[in-house]
Amino acid sequence: MRYVIAFLAVLASTSALAANCQWSYFADLNSLPTGQGWTFDGTTLAGASAATGVLVYGPAGTGSTTYWDADVPPNAMDFTKFDWSLEADVRLTNASHGNVSGYRRGGFVLALSDKNGRWIIADIGSSRLSLRNDNNGTGDPQVNVDLSSGFRVVRVTAGPTGGRLFVDGVQVLTLPLGTGLSPNRVNFGDGSILASAALTEIKRVELIPEKEPCPGDVNCDKFVDDLDFQTFVYGYNLLDCADPAMTPNCPADLNSDGFVDDLDFQLFVQMYNVLECYPS
Repeated sequence: MRYVIAFLAVLASTSALAANCQWSYFADLNSLPTGQGWTFDGTTLAGASAATGVLVYGPAGTGSTTYWDADVPPNAMDFTKFDWSLEADVRLTNASHGNVSGYRRGGFVLALSDKNGRWIIADIGSSRLSLRNDNNGTGDPQVNVDLSSGFRVVRVTAGPTGGRLFVDGVQVLTLPLGTGLSPNRVNFGDGSILASAALTEIKRVELIPEKEPCPGDVNCDKFVDDLDFQTFVYGYNLLDCADPAMTPNCPADLNSDGFVDDLDFQLFVQMYNVLECYPS
């Protein structure tokens, strides 16, 4: 089979194309999230800027919101299949966390909701974090962590085993997923009119799927077609993902075994025949 694909390669591009799809924000690019594909869904930017390699905004007060959404394609996320994680490298100054008018909210949030409205939200303050799977959140688990003295990596994960919260790679909280939230949400920022923060500083935010949600869609256009085939053939001819010439992240290695071979070709053909990544 390798000889067949190698022959077809003459019809395809001989240069590496796109890497795996990403939903990421990097402040060192010195642009706001809206300049990197995220949608601003808040009510005020609260002076947001990223001119120094860090996204900075504040003060973000009660009564307004400052947050962004990754605009993941509809039907892409399904927490019954595998984990999705939203991770932020963040430092908070005087960010509130606590119960207000019967609701628990934090001055910074990480929120995930899949195509069927299964969800988890991390409410985060300068000195305390909690997970929430209902609107009130007052009875949900919380933990004291210092997020004011330096940047910390906070990750919320949603998947088949429920919701989990990590700080600097250490799991600190767990909670079952909630149901009934608006679907397809990936939010970060000040998302509540009940919370506030004097200053929020963010180096990066990344949405990280445990597996490629649409194997073979290497140009991230939500279809597996001839353009993706060009990149697959390029990787197939190189074979080894460790080859320096390989496309970054080795997107043609669909079974993640470190090689682009006949097993990957079988998977690619299956997706190629389906064509559409996220059918309704």
